Amino acid sequence: MNTAPDRPAPRTVAVLGAGVIGLSWTALFLAHGLRVRVHSRRADARATVTAALERMAPGLPGGGRDPHRLTRLLEIEPDLERAVRDADAVQENLPDDLELKRDLFRRVAAAAPPASLLLSSTSRLLPDAMGAAMADPGRVVVGHPLNPPHVVPLVEVLGGSRTDPATVEACAAFYRSVGRTPVVLRRPVPRFVANRIQAAILRESVHLVEEGVVTMAELDTVVSRGLGVRWAAVGPFEAFHLGGGEGGLRRWLAAAGPGMDGAWRDLGRPRMTARTIEHLADAADQTYGKDGYAHRAAARDARQNAVLEALARAGAPGDGPDGTATGERPSMKHTQTTETAETAETAETAEVAETGAAAEAGRDTVDFWFDPLCPWAWITSRWITEVAALRPLTVRWHEMSLALLNSGTEMSEQRRRMLDAYWGPIRVVAATRHAHGDEAVGRLYTALGGRLHAPDGIFAPVRDATADTWQQVMAESMAGVGAVVEAALRDAGLPTALAEEADSESWDDALRASHARVPSDGLRRELIGVPAVSVNGRAAHFGPVLSEIPTGERALRLWDALHTLATDPAFFELKRCSDRPEPRTVR
Repeated sequence: MNTAPDRPAPRTVAVLGAGVIGLSWTALFLAHGLRVRVHSRRADARATVTAALERMAPGLPGGGRDPHRLTRLLEIEPDLERAVRDADAVQENLPDDLELKRDLFRRVAAAAPPASLLLSSTSRLLPDAMGAAMADPGRVVVGHPLNPPHVVPLVEVLGGSRTDPATVEACAAFYRSVGRTPVVLRRPVPRFVANRIQAAILRESVHLVEEGVVTMAELDTVVSRGLGVRWAAVGPFEAFHLGGGEGGLRRWLAAAGPGMDGAWRDLGRPRMTARTIEHLADAADQTYGKDGYAHRAAARDARQNAVLEALARAGAPGDGPDGTATGERPSMKHTQTTETAETAETAETAEVAETGAAAEAGRDTVDFWFDPLCPWAWITSRWITEVAALRPLTVRWHEMSLALLNSGTEMSEQRRRMLDAYWGPIRVVAATRHAHGDEAVGRLYTALGGRLHAPDGIFAPVRDATADTWQQVMAESMAGVGAVVEAALRDAGLPTALAEEADSESWDDALRASHARVPSDGLRRELIGVPAVSVNGRAAHFGPVLSEIPTGERALRLWDALHTLATDPAFFELKRCSDRPEPRTVR
């Protein structure tokens, strides 16, 4: 058994392989502020990774990220030894060829630091076999994810017969630090646990489709709208335990257990012949189409994120992203429930618990209140997403309506008409949260801001207007906001029907509830405007108000300064005695 040396928290990760799993791990690690070195000898490796980040960034848990910011921590290294030389962790993702992996880990162990975590994403090979050519075979640990690992939290962790338990725990702690849910297997089993369960379900699914009992689409509906919904909340054993009523699993087994042998014998045993494979492939082409992979994968990620976030809010076991089946939703005008002060307090309590858990895991949490039409909030939001790409930081996006905040305030008629146009986009944001969850709010805000405030956005003419013409130019620009909202919904992969909620006053109570959740450390709440920012649940402050978007080290220096002030109980207020400059956005 090897002896695990002391290890600091990993900051540099080598990802070996740029296939589907390797690319997904890369997106996840980058999103958590780790420096990632991808080892691939493909000539187009950088283009492949960059394209994958563009595709996956909107679906990252905790809100979409700017893929260009993620690449600041990315390296591509075709030489294996150089890729792992100073890596704190190595995540291997090559094909499940035992000889290939055995030789790979021999080379990795010789080149990587002695304290490096050596992890394999293998779906079937055991660590003892993969480490057999190493001087210390116990260093190899299986970290088997479910696809896609940047969204699905489960990672099955399995050490070898000579692996120190402390090494296994260090691997589990590493996965927890990037928001995954590790389950340490108690002994080796071929293909591990999740794949064995999946294989059993797939076997009967193939049998039922081949026998003509249901179509492929209908089988998917049975699982996604039935068993999948059940299992997202509780596992199979707890489901049957609850199915037994007050007597629990004991009562259920007493009634149904004797008949299970017969039920198991009735299960199909389809043979995966060439004809069966061709038939299933044809059915898949007809059901899902041959093209559109990126769109379907993005929709899957968004739905899985929504389910996990809902479970986290409900306090369900496991960690917190949808599994809702595609199809039409009921009209929100008939299903919306008003968020009262009581439900706002419940949501705030859940967020406090999440913030505390994040702090224990070494992550900071920023709650960010925004109005999508405010250019100052947009600049600050892009700065905080830059920080989140470089540091372990979770950003939670919240609505704050400037129209609501200024209601009842005396102002000119022209300014009043201009402010009235602010109602539409923020109501659509509130409707999006209700229908699709917190993660979708971050994606929509990014899409809206890009079309509103970027150099080529609809507000670009306002920045060039003179002092006596800017209000007229602003009013003309505001006329295009409705079209921008619909286009941004498409950009974010959300139903464009949400744009119809812009005129619905039914969302205004939800906006008031969002305002009521701005923390004030027990003092009387006085909302000044957006951006309003709370760090680690402390009292929110107005700003920082920035005139341009800091990036890289400059962004981190500003974050460190803000973090120091915002988390010190003595800090109350900081203002500048000068006029604001014009906002300058670069993305």
